[in-house]
Amino acid sequence: MKILCIIPARSGSKGIKHKNIIDFNGFPMLYWSIKQAQESKYASEMKIILSTDSEEYRKIGLKYGAEVPFLRPKEISDDLSTDYECIQHCLNYLATENYKPDFILQLRPTYPTRKVEIIDDCIDKFIANRNEYDSLRTVVPIEKSPYKMYRIENNN
Repeated sequence: MKILCIIPARSGSKGIKHKNIIDFNGFPMLYWSIKQAQESKYASEMKIILSTDSEEYRKIGLKYGAEVPFLRPKEISDDLSTDYECIQHCLNYLATENYKPDFILQLRPTYPTRKVEIIDDCIDKFIANRNEYDSLRTVVPIEKSPYKMYRIENNN
């Protein structure tokens, strides 16, 4: 089985500058997704790719064991860029190396406290149900209504 693990980490975050490499518990944020993928019981079947537009992020990804075979083009690395564009770009690149995954696992760097057991459980569930479903996404229940989570101040 071939599992493509994509860690999307663009450098242009406007809310928190360089959030994907900000220090979290002694390591850059993106380190944790790499480490979690490496600790998965499926790690031997995974190709762990960091998809980034930054040479600095590339060096960090390589340091911690991710593959970073390309830099993502700027036109698909801005605030309005989609996961689809990121994933499609990666798949197109890997097709030139004759690599075609059986499925894709996306691990966002902004969830450094993710448990490896969650990753493995999701993969187990996906494999067991592949004939019925073509995707799986984790979600968590929220305690408050979304209408009560935010407020408008100064027209923002």
